This record gives sequence, C-alpha cells and structure tokens, in this order.
Amino acid sequence: MKPKPQKRHPSLIPLSHDHHHGLVMAERLVRGRAANPGADWPEEATDQGERLLRFFESDLEPHFEAEEKHLFPLAARVLTDGAERTGALLRDHERMRGMIRAIGREPDGVTRERLRAFGELLRAHIRREERDFFPRVQAEFAPEELEALAAALADAATGAACRRR
Repeated sequence: MKPKPQKRHPSLIPLSHDHHHGLVMAERLVRGRAANPGADWPEEATDQGERLLRFFESDLEPHFEAEEKHLFPLAARVLTDGAERTGALLRDHERMRGMIRAIGREPDGVTRERLRAFGELLRAHIRREERDFFPRVQAEFAPEELEALAAALADAATGAACRRR
C-alpha cells in the first residue's frame, strides 16, 4: 500500500499554489495546446511565446525571487545536503531565465521545440520541488523556521497565488 501523501505545511502553500499555475503553463507548452479545449490558449507558437513571457514576468520571476531570497538560503543551511539540493534548483532557475531571454530576444524565432523544452524543464523542476524538496523542508525544518518562512513569504507578495491572498 502506498503511503498517504503528507499534507503541505501552511508556510509552503503559497509556493505550491504558484506551482499549480506553473504546471498548467508547462503542460500547455509541452502539448502545444491547452488540455481544456475551451481554454483561452493561442494556436501559434509566437503567440504562445508572448503568453509565456508575460507569465514569466508576472508569476515565475516573482516566485523564483521569493524562493531564492527566503527559502533556499535557509534550506541550504538546514537540510541534509541542502547546499547541493538548492544549488540544483537555482541552476534550473538560471536555465529558465536564459531560455526566457532567448525567447524574448527572438520572438520570430520562437518554435514549438523551444516552448516544449521550457515546459519540460519547468514541469520537472516543479515536480522535484513538490515531490522531494518540500517534503524534506517539512521534515527537517524546525517549527519556528517554518513559521519564519511563512511570515517572510507573506511579506514578499510573490507570484499570482500569493498576491491573491
């Protein structure tokens, strides 16, 4: 029998909400279309690239900044092999930023392959955080560290889910 998934600690819920929106975007980019046929999602790769650029600016970049400023430094110190784990996540952030810069510089060069590659990286990154990193944070952070994280993220006004609070 599979173990029941651990309930997400309240301090991480705003980031998990952001992840949900990121996974929706990732799936659209990987598929080249929305899963829901009635969704407002463009057919042309150039238009999809424009949507991605706006999403990155409004949601992903603030989310990355919140993780990098508030979560990763503490996790690097507290978690077993935390520096290695956060280093890998930071490298993902930098790869995605580089991909976004390339897409932004070359709007006519936006291809489904580039969009798919970004979507695959984003999806893998979010899954790594949700399935491995966040459970480790919940298990290894002290209660006061989780509370301090919750307060810092509330003050940060991160991605879309956090701004809707």
